[in-house]
This record gives sequence, C-alpha cells and structure tokens, in this order.
Amino acid sequence: MRKHAVFQALGSILGLIAIVGAVEARGSIASERPYAAEHIDLLPADIRHGLIRLERQCGGKAAATHYFSTTIGAGGLHFRSLHFENFACEQREAICRADQCLHEVYLERAGHSRRVFSAYVDDIKLINEAGIVGLQFAGDRPAILRWNGRTFVPVHSFGKGVER
Repeated sequence: MRKHAVFQALGSILGLIAIVGAVEARGSIASERPYAAEHIDLLPADIRHGLIRLERQCGGKAAATHYFSTTIGAGGLHFRSLHFENFACEQREAICRADQCLHEVYLERAGHSRRVFSAYVDDIKLINEAGIVGLQFAGDRPAILRWNGRTFVPVHSFGKGVER
C-alpha cells in the first residue's frame, strides 16, 4: 500500500512538471514577434552595419525572424549565414529576385566578420562534414560547396552534415 502511494505522488509531481513546461513553452512562443529588431541587434557589429544599407532600401526599421541568422562551427572556424527571405522588407526587390532571395555567409574571426559568400538562391544550409564547413543549396539545382580555407568551392560528394 505504501509503495502505491509513493508511485501516485511521483506521478502527480511528474504531471505538474509536464503542465508547467507546456504552459511555459506556449507562453514563450506566443510572446515572440515573428519579425523583431532583436534578431538584428544581436548580430556582430560589422554585420549589423552592413544591414543599414538594406534597411534604407527596404523602407523601414530592420527586423528579422529567428532563422534569419544561423551559425556553424568546424575546424576552429565559425560561420554565420543570413537568409534574407526572413528579413522584413517592404521593397522585396531590394533583397529578392523572382523566387530567390539574397543569402550571405560570413566567416567570424577575432571579433570581425568577413563576407565569404553572397548569392540569390532558393535556400542554403551550412553543413559540417568531418570538421569541414560546406554550403548545401536547395531548389531546382541542388549543389554543395566546401570551404577550402579561402572560399567555397564546388565538390561532387561531400556527405551530409548538421546545421545548428
């Protein structure tokens, strides 16, 4: 009988934890605005400064969704990709051409960011294969580029990596 009471109490505690977690998760999703200036403000300073020209061309305050910026690290290097389909812009032609939007990749080193890739494509994903960073392109013509220490170069087979 005592064992049954312990299991009942444990079940009640676990149930409360699950309810609190679900309420907290719903609250955080509902409170986040889809396009927010914070997603720009948290970027490295030199990338933020580069976005000022687009802010003017777009006709409003720079704002983006959570997935505007994604990062990956490999081989001691840190890369950041910007996905402009997730950038608030009233004048879409400033950042998109037909169905393809601007995508940029920066190499971040010693507190500075250097743009190492820029193109109008359907989408890109940063990947890591055995410590080497690559770019995987989606769309009509999928392709993979690999970082060679200076730039991204085409490869025929690279493997599949994970973006974080």
